[in-house]
Amino acid sequence: MIRQLLVAALVGVALSAPSNKIDESLVRTLQTKGVASAVVIFNQGTSEVIRNVNSMRFENRGQKITTLKTNLEALAETTQKNVVSILNTKNVKYDAYWISNQVFVKEASYDLVKAIAALPEVAEVREEIIVYIDEPIQGDAEINAEWGIEKIEAEAAWALPGGNNGQGVVVSSIDTGVRVTHESLRNNFRSSKGWFDPYTRTATPTDNNGHGTHTMGTIAGSGGIGVAPGAQWISCRGCSTSSCTENALNACGEFITCPTDADGSGADCSQAPDVCSNSWGGGQGDNWYNPIVSVWRAAGIVPVFAQGNSGPSCGTANSPGDSDLVIGVGATTANDGIASFSSLGPSTSGAIKPDISAPGQNVRSAWYTSDSAYNTISGTSMACPHIAGMTALLLSRNPNLTYDQVRDLLKDNTDRDLASANTCGGTPPTEFPNNIYGFGRANARKSLAAAISRF
Repeated sequence: MIRQLLVAALVGVALSAPSNKIDESLVRTLQTKGVASAVVIFNQGTSEVIRNVNSMRFENRGQKITTLKTNLEALAETTQKNVVSILNTKNVKYDAYWISNQVFVKEASYDLVKAIAALPEVAEVREEIIVYIDEPIQGDAEINAEWGIEKIEAEAAWALPGGNNGQGVVVSSIDTGVRVTHESLRNNFRSSKGWFDPYTRTATPTDNNGHGTHTMGTIAGSGGIGVAPGAQWISCRGCSTSSCTENALNACGEFITCPTDADGSGADCSQAPDVCSNSWGGGQGDNWYNPIVSVWRAAGIVPVFAQGNSGPSCGTANSPGDSDLVIGVGATTANDGIASFSSLGPSTSGAIKPDISAPGQNVRSAWYTSDSAYNTISGTSMACPHIAGMTALLLSRNPNLTYDQVRDLLKDNTDRDLASANTCGGTPPTEFPNNIYGFGRANARKSLAAAISRF
C-alpha cells in the first residue's frame, strides 16, 4: 500500500512538472482521467499567408479564396508533418485543420502529449475548449410577433427606391442546425454545398435543439420573421446541442470558407457565403477563434457574433464577440432599453463592446418541433441574426462592400434615442459609442439608404 501511494505521488509530480509548452489545465485533466482532447498549436501561424494573399490581385472572389485555401493547406502540410507522423504511429484519432494550422487529438495520453510538445515547431499543447450557445430565455408570446423586424424598419428598407430583401446574397450560420423543412426556410435553402455536420455527417440540415432554426429564421425566414428573406442560406452544425466543441467549430470554419458536400468532399470556394452569424461563445479576452475569423475576413465573409447573456454588470462581454475582428451584437427590448441579460463592455482589452445592438428580447421566429412551429425567446442570440440579415441587405445592394464599409454603414446609421441609466466605463449612455449599446440600435432602412446613396 505504501509503495502504491509512493508510485502515485511520483506520477503526480511527473505530470505536474511537464514541458512549459503543455498547458496546466491539460495536465490536470491527464492527471484525473489519463487521456484528454488536446489541441496542438504551432509556432508558425496563418497571418503571413493571409497578408500575402491579400496583397495579390484576383479576377474574382472565388479565385482569391481558393488561393487562400491552397496556401494555408501548404503551410499546414509543412508545419504539421512531424506531429501527423507521430500520430499515425499511434492508435489515436485526430483532425488536422488548415484554417487555423492546428491539430486536434482525441484521447491523447500524457506520453503522446509530451512527445508532441518536444517538437521544436510546436508552440503549445492545450486542452480543447468547449463553448456554448447563448442559452435563450423563454419570452412573452403576447407581444407584437415581429416587433424586431418593425423596430429596425426592415420592410421599409426593402421598399426603398433601390432597396432589396437580400436577393443574390448567401447568408450562413454556425449553430445547432436548421429544420430545413420549416415553412419559413425550406424555399431558400441552398442545397448545393449548403450543409455540413461535423458530428454525425447528416446528409441534410437537421436541428435537435431549436436555437439554430430560430436564428436562421430571423436572418432569412419568410412570412415576416426574417430580415433578409430574399437571401439564400447555408449552415454548419457547430453545436451538437447546447455545447460546441472547438474541433467542430474549426471544421465549420473551414466549411464556411470553402463549402463542401455534406460528406466533406467536393470543396468549392466560389460557393462561400457573404456573412456568417454566430450566436455562441464563452469566456472573456480569449482569442482562440481569431485565426478562423481572420481567414473569413480575407475571404470577404463578414463575421457577426452575439455578445453574450452575462449582463447586466459592466465588463461582461464574451468571446469571440469581444474580439476587435468581429461585429459584436448586444440585445435591446421593445422599448429600446438594453436587455437585462445583454453582456456589456468594456472588453478585457478596454475596447468598447458591443459594437451595435439589435432586438433580442421576446423575438418570435421559426422553431424545430414542426414545419409550422414558432417560438418567442430572448437572448443576444436573437439580436445577432438581425445584424446578419441587415448585412445581407447591404451586400445585396453592393456585393463588393468591404467588412469596414459594412461595419461603418451599420454603426453610422443607428437609432440613438435610447434609454439606459448605466454608464459602463464612464461614457454616458446618451453619447455614442458606449459600452451599453455600442454605436446604437440598428436601423436597416437608414443603413441601406446610406448604402444606396454612397455606393
